[in-house]
Amino acid sequence: MEVITGGPAMLRLVSTFSLVVALASAPALAQNTKSPSPAQAAQQQRMSTCNDEAGQRNLSGDARKSYMSACLSGKMNQTTLMKVCNSQATQEKLSSDARKTYLSTCLKKST
Repeated sequence: MEVITGGPAMLRLVSTFSLVVALASAPALAQNTKSPSPAQAAQQQRMSTCNDEAGQRNLSGDARKSYMSACLSGKMNQTTLMKVCNSQATQEKLSSDARKTYLSTCLKKST
């Protein structure tokens, strides 16, 4: 009887054993993932909706942060939206007719 003391044979044995353990445990690990709670699912949906709306308004930077904060907290109203759109117009350095057009478009997009 030959005793394995190291070298390539031992490396092959350890590698094979590690692979078998990894493959055997993969299904068990996959089953441990829980589905989100109703509150988490609602928050994820709200995040997705607010993100989509911010994208429709072409918001970026601080204006987007303000919009997302108000939207996620449920405090979105016409006044808040006006502040966000105005902030974005300032960020884009819009003036005169371009600013009026942008504000009109930003405020009319679906909420």
